[in-house]
Parts: sequence; structure tokens; C-alpha cells
Amino acid sequence: MLEQYKKEFSQSVNQYLIVDLDGTIKESDDVIFSNIVDKNITEIHPFFESLNDALKLKNKDYIFSCIHLTNPEGKTIITDIVLKTFDGKQLPLIAVLDLTLHYNNYQTTAQVRNESIINSQILELKNEYLQEKEIFKNTFIANFSHELRDPITGILTFSNILKKTNLSPEQSNYLKVIDNSTNYLKNLIEDILDISKIETGKVQLILEPFSLKNLLQDIEAVFLGKAEQKGLEFKVKIDDRLPDVVGGDALRLRQVLSNLLENAIKFTDHGTVSFSASLNQINAGKANVHFSIQDTGIGIPEDKIEAIFRSFHQLSSKSPINGTGLGLSIAQYFVALSNSKIKVVSKVNEGSTFSTNISFKVNHHYKLNKIKKEGSTSKPKSDKKYNILLVEDSEITQLSVLKILAARGNYFLDIVSDPEDVLLKIENSEFDLILMDIKLSDASGDDIAQKIRKMDEREHRRIPIIALTAKVFKEDLKRYKKAGINDVIKKPFDEKSLLDKIEEYLK
Repeated sequence: MLEQYKKEFSQSVNQYLIVDLDGTIKESDDVIFSNIVDKNITEIHPFFESLNDALKLKNKDYIFSCIHLTNPEGKTIITDIVLKTFDGKQLPLIAVLDLTLHYNNYQTTAQVRNESIINSQILELKNEYLQEKEIFKNTFIANFSHELRDPITGILTFSNILKKTNLSPEQSNYLKVIDNSTNYLKNLIEDILDISKIETGKVQLILEPFSLKNLLQDIEAVFLGKAEQKGLEFKVKIDDRLPDVVGGDALRLRQVLSNLLENAIKFTDHGTVSFSASLNQINAGKANVHFSIQDTGIGIPEDKIEAIFRSFHQLSSKSPINGTGLGLSIAQYFVALSNSKIKVVSKVNEGSTFSTNISFKVNHHYKLNKIKKEGSTSKPKSDKKYNILLVEDSEITQLSVLKILAARGNYFLDIVSDPEDVLLKIENSEFDLILMDIKLSDASGDDIAQKIRKMDEREHRRIPIIALTAKVFKEDLKRYKKAGINDVIKKPFDEKSLLDKIEEYLK
């Protein structure tokens, strides 16, 4: 019984053969191949023909691995062949080692390993593809945005110029349509850029002192007009206990509240939109504020509330309401950066309430820079004529800046389109300020700024340089500062933002 089990379940079977120098089999234990004595070894398999010369050598050991033979049952077996020759007095010994199970197991293991390596390489290639796709997308968005910002700047500039001319009521209405369309396009671009920044993890809150009450009053003024245009009542309730100056990201707070209010007005056809800000508590140097936006609009089905915060998602593709579906997604992300979230309570055909609690730093040492009143225009600090150099290759932006400064009457503007001419122009002329486009066709504005700061004349190294750019990521601002750029005007800009920034640096 034991011998039967050994024969049936043994993982390796070995056959030993003694052959003469011509390959004739003299002895065999017939474990694998039987009745082969007096036959030539080549009759078992053509492989053995390769051993003819080796049989005649003395005192040699050879091992041939992974040799496929056919056993008497017609099955393929995988073997190692061992040949051992002696000094001539003893005949050569051939051992046929059946290692089929071993090789099959090894092959399975190797196949699994190879498949794992292949899958890993496929995953790596997929990741590389996704990274390249993401880089392409972000580069495309950045370039596309830059190309759009120049014409938007032109539209804003000349629209403002037209407002100052004698227009008929009909022309004024046309101009309002142009302004509304331009602002809508501008907001769409900003939303798309914000989503791009969010996806690449480049968005961070910038905590600085600002007037919370002034910000809320500004928001109230903007959306009062929008609500009135749609025939809606706009109710505002601001808690008198709110601290005036707090530490936080004023830009992102304005964006969150504006997106929520835009949505409320957009989806409300009649009734009321209410906006409130109330103090929850002040504790441990932080003021926690509750913001609430309530409307009497179309409402949201309960099972759709989570979906409205997804990028590019709208509840109904059949809705006539315009938009990309980005506003709520961006608002939710910025609120999450403040370790909070937006809560929604809604009922279909009755309205919705969006609310959130955000904490701000409070410190009696906070001081604010003097803020110009809304609607005020910049005025030069003296009657001096100031020389300004504009480094810009966009004809639209060139014309926009020229018209804005010419209307003020206190500026001489020199324009350089070719980056190679900038240093020569500065050497041969005196300038009080430089407006530098960052994305030029053949150079980068920050590289030119660095060269200006390295010029021999001390006056050249001290000229205020203000960048004109759409790229205002945190790492971009650090790069501009390192290059010697004093400040940034974000594209698209309007007359007031340009003049205010110029006036700030002119003495």
C-alpha cells in the first residue's frame, strides 16, 4: 500500500540509466520509461542526441534543466537531466528527474508574480496618464483664462468710458446688458479657476484682519439691487454684537456668501430672500458667527440635497436657469477649510435655508489699512505728471490702460510690447512706476523684474513694479515678491482697481 501511495502521490520521480559511450542503455530501473535496456538513449527522446559527445568526456557533471519529455502514457513531463561521466572504467550515469509538479507550481507562482508586476506597471501608466491629463487640463484652463481676461478687461474699461458719455435711455439699457453679460462671464471664469485650484490642492485660506461689518454691508448693497431687479423683497438682519474687525479670509467669506445669495435669488421667482448674520459666542479669542440665507424659491427634494454640492451638477438639465453648477461646490469647500459645513433645510415649492457657522479670530491689536469709500476715485497726491511704463503685448490691455490714464490727465504712458526693449527703455527714460504683464509672449514678467532689480542705477532698482496677471496662487505671489515685484493687479481689472493701486505707490 505504501509503495502504491508513494508512486501515486510522490512529487518527484527519478529514473537512473547506465549507458555506454555510444548511448546504448545497459541498465535501467524503469521508473518512468520501461523496457528500454539495449535501446539507444536517443530513442526515448531526440534531446538525448545532444549528449553523444558529452558521453565520451571523462569526469564531467552536466545538468540540463526544464527538459520536456513524453512519458509512455503520452503525457508531457518536465524534467531535469543529470549526466555524470567517470574516468573510463565506469560507464556514464544518466538521471531523469521528473519535476513536473515543481515546475508547474513555479510557473503558476511566476505567472502570478508577472501578472502582479504587469498590473502594477499598468496602474503606474494609468497614474502617469491621469497626471499628464490633469496637467494638460490645468494648463489649458490657465491659458484659456488668461486669453479671456484681456478682452474682458477691454469690455469693462470701454463700458465704463461709455457710461461717462451722453447716452440715450435705450443706449444705457444696452450698456447694462453688456455689463451684466461681462460680469456673468467673469464670474464663470473665476468659478472654473477655483475648481481647478481646489482639485490641485492649491487653495488655502489667507487669514488677515478685515472689517466684517463693512463686508456684510457691501454684500447687502450688491444683492439688494439684484433682488429688486427680479422683483423680490430682500431682508437683511445684522447682529449689532458682531465684532467689527476680525481675522479671517475676507475674499473667501465674500465668495461663500455671494454664491449662496446668488443661488437664492436665481431660484426664487417671487417672494423674499432673507440674509442674516448673528453672533453665537466669543470665546478663547474667536468669534463664532452664524450666517443664514433663506428664500421662498423652488426648493430642493430631500434626496437631492447632497447632489447640489457636486461640481457641474444641476438638479434638472431642463431648467431654463443658467449656470455651471459650481457655486455651491466651491462654497462648501471653502467652508470646509474653516472646519465647518453648510446645512440645508428645504421643502419643494416652499423654499430653502442655507446656513453655516464660521469662526473668526478676534484681537484688539488688529488694525486696518484705510479703505477708500465705494465709488470714490483715485486722485494723484500732487499735480505732478507721472511717467508710467506699461510692459504688455495685448493691444486690448494697452488701449484699456491708455484710456484710463489719459482720462485722469496726470499720467504719461509709455508702452513696450517686446520684452527685449524693456531694460533699454528704462536706461534711457525716467519712470515713476512700471505696470508689468506677467504672461508675455516671449518672456515672463517676473524674469524681467529680476533683471530690472539688478540694473546698475539705484533708481532703477527702486522703481515700483506692479504685476498685471491672472495667476495669483500663493506660490505665484511668493515668486513675484522674490523677483522684486511690489504688488499685483488681478486681471480682469477695472478703472478703479487700476487707479487705486497706481495711486498707492506714487509719491
